[in-house]
Amino acid sequence: MKKLIAFAVFSNLYFFCCIAQTTYYKVYPDFKFNDGVYLTFNDFKNNRPNYEDFEIKYRGEASYLYVMCSDSSKKYDCEVKNPWGYCLNQNVFINQGYNNRYFRLQVIGALIHYFVIEMRYYDPAFYDPFNPYSTMPNRRISNRELVMEWNSGKSFEFCYKNLKTFLQANDIELFQELEASKKKRKMIYFFLLKYNEKHPVYVNEN
Repeated sequence: MKKLIAFAVFSNLYFFCCIAQTTYYKVYPDFKFNDGVYLTFNDFKNNRPNYEDFEIKYRGEASYLYVMCSDSSKKYDCEVKNPWGYCLNQNVFINQGYNNRYFRLQVIGALIHYFVIEMRYYDPAFYDPFNPYSTMPNRRISNRELVMEWNSGKSFEFCYKNLKTFLQANDIELFQELEASKKKRKMIYFFLLKYNEKHPVYVNEN
């Protein structure tokens, strides 16, 4: 019986020691992620870059991430294909998925806020490349604000309607506050920050 009690005590002490060795830090608002290239969103959430040593090469408006190949003599000559993003000087940039563009995350927390630039082409119905009088395709550049959910990695357009729907499903108290505010459409950024304060997320600082 004494041996059984001693074993139980030892097991509990070992369990709590293991927990104590793992320290988690709140992301919003001051946590600094490790510099490096993150291949997936989960790698980023765990603060574990897949490549810590990398180089950015610019060609026009496009950015390309390079790391050292296994047989390389200290040269950055292997391109990282389709990474989720990277962190440099404690600023996090997400891969746009279009033309190798990256955009900095403005707010990181339960809700991640960032801007993207999109380029869309509109082809006229009667465009003929061999006809000098034919109308050329139109190119339109637009700026968009997006919000990504920390738990799911899903993004949605940052606007009053979408944030209202999100709060209604996830925080009814903030939803009611938003609806009661006089300038509700101008207050969405404030309520995004307020949501992050109420719903902290944590990562392990490696």
